[in-house]
Amino acid sequence: MAGPRDDAGDGERHLSRAPAYWDDLDDTADAVAPTFDVRSTSLWDAPLPPQPTSDVPEEPDEPPEQDGTAPEEPLARPGPVARAEDWLRDRQNRLLWIAAFVVGTLLGGAAVHSWETQAADAARRDTVQVTARVAEDAASSASWTGTRQPWTLRIVLTNTGPGDVRLQNARLDDDRYTSNLRQVSRGVRIPAGDETWISMDVTHSCAQGGPATAPRDVILTVAPDDRPERDVQVRLADDNTLIVDTARQKCQTVASEVWITSELVGEPADLDTTLVTPIRIRQHDRRAIALRELRTPTPGLSMVASTRPVSFVEDLTPVTALRWSVADCAKARVVVYAEVGISAVVQLADAGPSLRTAIVLDANAVLAIVRFITRSCG
Repeated sequence: MAGPRDDAGDGERHLSRAPAYWDDLDDTADAVAPTFDVRSTSLWDAPLPPQPTSDVPEEPDEPPEQDGTAPEEPLARPGPVARAEDWLRDRQNRLLWIAAFVVGTLLGGAAVHSWETQAADAARRDTVQVTARVAEDAASSASWTGTRQPWTLRIVLTNTGPGDVRLQNARLDDDRYTSNLRQVSRGVRIPAGDETWISMDVTHSCAQGGPATAPRDVILTVAPDDRPERDVQVRLADDNTLIVDTARQKCQTVASEVWITSELVGEPADLDTTLVTPIRIRQHDRRAIALRELRTPTPGLSMVASTRPVSFVEDLTPVTALRWSVADCAKARVVVYAEVGISAVVQLADAGPSLRTAIVLDANAVLAIVRFITRSCG
């Protein structure tokens, strides 16, 4: 039997095979057989033998590519100069804020002060401070007995406020009395710190002899300088109960149902020893047809009417001149306003008995008579 055929000869074919690991083994005794993992299914899984080293030095690895961002430098600690500058800058900013706050506060305070000043000035202009008291010569003289409605009440007003006021109207704050300011007292200006007296017409009922108590207050309609008018309630002092005494006195006679007043016409004429007061006389219930025996009960004075009798045309007489003269200066000097007046005998329309009654004299006429006494009796 022939041995194995060598295919390496002529015409031989190479049989390709995979190179075996051991083909490269060194025959030296130092060769170390590789170790296998018997569980490996291929020789390719075996570790490669160590590669021979070369004398050519290896090139160093290239540095990593930069991303274009400069590396962060460590922060430098500020020096003493920088810290001082920062402190000064902070202090300046703080001072600026404080200055701004102070300026704002001052400006705000100035604005508030200006507003408060204006408000205080307006309040001062609006302030009305008036005191009122019944005049000592209110209407309590016995010469006025026999008249009831209306009768004249005189009140002294004192302006204790900071500005002038003008009086437009007045009335008693009491439902038992009906009252109004007489025309002569309307529009009276009362300077600050001054006083003046005013006249009011008052009516009341004579039931049970008349009122037993006096009104406590008076309502004044006043207008401060350049300000709207308004009502103020003022306590009315009447320490001597003159209102009650006068009101009850007017209810004592049959003449209490007859009420006659006078009105000054034109200016009084001072003729040295004589004072002429032109008046009209008005009745308020149309019960009288004429007046006779006009005279004055005023102590120290005498009076003569230019016309007697004086007839009524409905409720008013023609102008009548009253001529006044001083008969006794000693008595005239102590006369009070309430004692200055006139009286007359009234002839009634119903043919009833005549009666004497007092006639309320115009306030301007009373003032002229008092001035005439003062001048004549010095």
